Amino acid sequence: MPTDRHEAWDGEATGRGPAAPTPVGSAAGPERATGTSRIVVADDGVELYVTVDGRADAETTMVFCHGLSSCLECWENQRTAFAGRARVVTYDQRGHNRSGQGSPGSVTVAQLGRDLRRILDEVVPAGPVILVGHSMGGMTIMALAQAHPELFGRRVAGVALLATSAGGLAGVTLGLPAYGARLLRPLVPALLRLLGDDPARHGRHAVDEIVHLLVRHYSFTSQVPSSVREAAVRVICSAPAQVFRDFYPALMAYDGFAALAALREIPTLIMAGRDDLVTPVGHSEAIACALPSARLVVLPSGHNLMLERPLGVNAALGRLLRLVTRPQPALREVSAAC
Repeated sequence: MPTDRHEAWDGEATGRGPAAPTPVGSAAGPERATGTSRIVVADDGVELYVTVDGRADAETTMVFCHGLSSCLECWENQRTAFAGRARVVTYDQRGHNRSGQGSPGSVTVAQLGRDLRRILDEVVPAGPVILVGHSMGGMTIMALAQAHPELFGRRVAGVALLATSAGGLAGVTLGLPAYGARLLRPLVPALLRLLGDDPARHGRHAVDEIVHLLVRHYSFTSQVPSSVREAAVRVICSAPAQVFRDFYPALMAYDGFAALAALREIPTLIMAGRDDLVTPVGHSEAIACALPSARLVVLPSGHNLMLERPLGVNAALGRLLRLVTRPQPALREVSAAC
């Protein structure tokens, strides 16, 4: 992938190092209550918890889809930044936090796409929409695009894919040497089954220590305030441990490259963490190769770039929002061949 496909931001919009994010110590967790909330019933009867913030008369609605073992509060910095400029819709994915779980057979990326379609139909019945997805949330958007490409350009006016993948996650080594990853990979399902059966039985303290370790190693690569780190832990712990066990096979097998064709004619923003070990930057580059007019922004961050680099994420999303509300030529012209 040629380097001029990237827009590398080495210190937020100012270029001077990590941002000071909106304090989310008490807000970014299952207890945050703001705006209005409602329940949307999915096509299989699962209840999805949805919040709506921002201006009721806003022309554009931004819908945020979180990743695996997270919850809608991971978008607190973005909700705060954009509530004065757009309608902001966030929701808990099925099996996470305040949303229902569903049957074992419903744990598929395709079902997540159907959930998103139901939310659009019931909560955003009219007006242009920008879909923003992080990690598994990006796959949710791709699943919607694969099932309903006609929505993209007609209802969906812009898309942002943050630290996500269109396929090939089974080959990610999580920063381990290749031989170590090969040895560990067969053990992962058994470990997830163990933690997912009943985490309290195996010691909640031990599970919490594992979560803290994973957050430190994989979520952030810069020195973030302790309030942000603790907020990330609370967000991750808001989801039952079994969501890892349930969604892991679907994410490892996912292939959404065919769905990207639906995004070729609309403004698309691709964002990646330069040091992300969960969905390495190469996965974002692969998406950019399939969408040559998209804008690729690489931030100096780990996997949770919207928490680690909120100013950089918000600046890029702000440009996407302006583009959608004031249409201009393609988001970024790219002449280099992939």
